[in-house]
Amino acid sequence: MEQVLYKLPDGWEWQTLSETTLNAKADIVDGPFGSNLKASEYVSEGVPILRLQNVDRLSFINKNIQFITKEKAEQLSRHSYKVGDIVITKLGAPLGKACIVPDDFEDGRIVADIVRARINENAYDKRYICYAINSSVCVRQLESQTKGATRPRVNLSHMRGLILPVAPIAEQKRIVEKLDALLTRIDIAIEHLQECVTLADALSKNGLSEIFESLKDRYEVVPLSSVVKINSGIALPKLFKNGFSDGDIPFFKVAQMNNHHETMVAPEITFNETVAKEHKIKLFPKGSTLIPKRGGAILTNKKRMLLEDASYDSNIMGLKADESKISDEYLFAFMRTIDLANFVDASTIPQVNNKHIDQMQIPLASIEEQADVVSRVNLLVKKVETMNSEMQRQQDDLQALKSSILDSAFKGEL
Repeated sequence: MEQVLYKLPDGWEWQTLSETTLNAKADIVDGPFGSNLKASEYVSEGVPILRLQNVDRLSFINKNIQFITKEKAEQLSRHSYKVGDIVITKLGAPLGKACIVPDDFEDGRIVADIVRARINENAYDKRYICYAINSSVCVRQLESQTKGATRPRVNLSHMRGLILPVAPIAEQKRIVEKLDALLTRIDIAIEHLQECVTLADALSKNGLSEIFESLKDRYEVVPLSSVVKINSGIALPKLFKNGFSDGDIPFFKVAQMNNHHETMVAPEITFNETVAKEHKIKLFPKGSTLIPKRGGAILTNKKRMLLEDASYDSNIMGLKADESKISDEYLFAFMRTIDLANFVDASTIPQVNNKHIDQMQIPLASIEEQADVVSRVNLLVKKVETMNSEMQRQQDDLQALKSSILDSAFKGEL
């Protein structure tokens, strides 16, 4: 642990998390051994059970709470928490996110990947301990103890042995008051920035819609399906099941739409013309606008353009413009105004089908005006992206400031 320890102020000492409890074995516990609960074990109401998504760094997330029956809760009585307890994540990246269960919540149970700590409040301020667990000195300790490359995890003994910089109780309370004031102000600033991002996105959508609405008084409006060719993707060829790289023709999966580009880039699978002919792999034309066709990806509302002839999987739909009527760029600009969530089937698995494309109405502007529309749309999108990028940078700076303040607090510098 030497790499994470440093000289403490007079009167401070290093203590393990176990030492801040009355009985570590009973006061620091994790969820039930083995896999977490199955989906079938959750019920619509009952005893709440906390999962990883309910625990953030210094924040309790009171959303998507799952419940189990009282009978099941009895079986898991050892894995309980009470309001006021500290709950800590022992799986994922980053590790060691900790928060206090708020008083307006309910007592319940925890899943396997959460640790509950019940602090001895006669000797320690639990808010101080929670702040300390979230500081870099503790996070680094946990990171150094992780097992598993893809899903880093620490065990319960590492949590109990977590070393904390502990100040005298009066100093603990002073530090907590200071941190409460400073971090609350930063959180408010971050919240305001996020509100600005949301507002900018809404204004952008309205601005894009107004550009196309203004055309409807002067040009014919037709179903989108009448001016595009709809090309649904293909099932992943068996040849590509374990990956494939031999040539310069891309094969895209729907997951590769999860990027910050407007185009499809960085294919994981490539092939050549010989492979395409031999295995009868269908190619789709460059300039196509791609959208998710099936599954939760539809709700992300992503649109991407193909820069080259390529193939793509069956979870993707491609729209290729009839260039005698509209340009590929005009089609892509129009699709920016479409919220795909408004067109999905009300089924278990969201889907966009040909009939939904037929419901979308596009104005047939002149070729010259289409070019002007594309320029105006691109300019608006660029302005909003630049603004959002700057606000994201400011949010990142504020998060870094929070970490810096926490580190200073537990070196006695606050």
